[in-house]
Amino acid sequence: MTMISNVLVIAKIYSKWLLRRPLTYFFIAIFMPISIMVPMLLLVSPCDWTDVIAGAILFSVIGGGIADVTLNVSFDRETRRTSFFISRGIAPIEYMLGIIMGGASYTFVGAIVILFFGYALLGFEMTALQILGILGVIMVAWVTSANVGFILSLYGPRDHRLAASVADVLLFTLAFLAPVYYPIEMLPTTLRWASYSLYTTHLGIIAKSIIRGESIQIASLIFLAAFAGVLFFASTRGMRWKRGI
Repeated sequence: MTMISNVLVIAKIYSKWLLRRPLTYFFIAIFMPISIMVPMLLLVSPCDWTDVIAGAILFSVIGGGIADVTLNVSFDRETRRTSFFISRGIAPIEYMLGIIMGGASYTFVGAIVILFFGYALLGFEMTALQILGILGVIMVAWVTSANVGFILSLYGPRDHRLAASVADVLLFTLAFLAPVYYPIEMLPTTLRWASYSLYTTHLGIIAKSIIRGESIQIASLIFLAAFAGVLFFASTRGMRWKRGI
């Protein structure tokens, strides 16, 4: 019970900013993903709208996972704010789970709004099972991206501003250079095979398959499970108070 209480308190600490800055929250969680999505919808044919919607959903989640977690943890490391948690007996895993839960409280809102946009305004027909499947993809995308953020902040630059800049570059690489907003078939063969090494490619493949009601590729599921496992191992190994975080 103590662990649950600690996680909830930490989640509240890292999400309370949205109560003080509702306009910033609206811009990050809702306006920015939609502002990127709408021009793309106007430029592609309706048969490609699924790619754009899936890309926008994943972008809103991946962005929060990589950028926000990197900034929060690297800032805590640099300012040694974690001494507050250490002095109260907070375990590193509780700290990690609290940050993940706190970020999810606002990141998921943008993804849900985009999903509703596609369902209500673009005429997507999705069953309850498909919606649950997309929510599962959102959860996996968030946790995996949060672990990417942990690794960047733990093993990357110690200056939180530099770490945040590296996170932004990685975010846009994973969200736009990978075939998330567009079909993977558009890439040349060499780049197509290279893109399979990116977890966002597989998230996009699974999300699009669910929206279209197609069978999910088992290879993408295996890749995501293995990749998430490696990231979790690396981040929990590095997230130790004695390591100076």
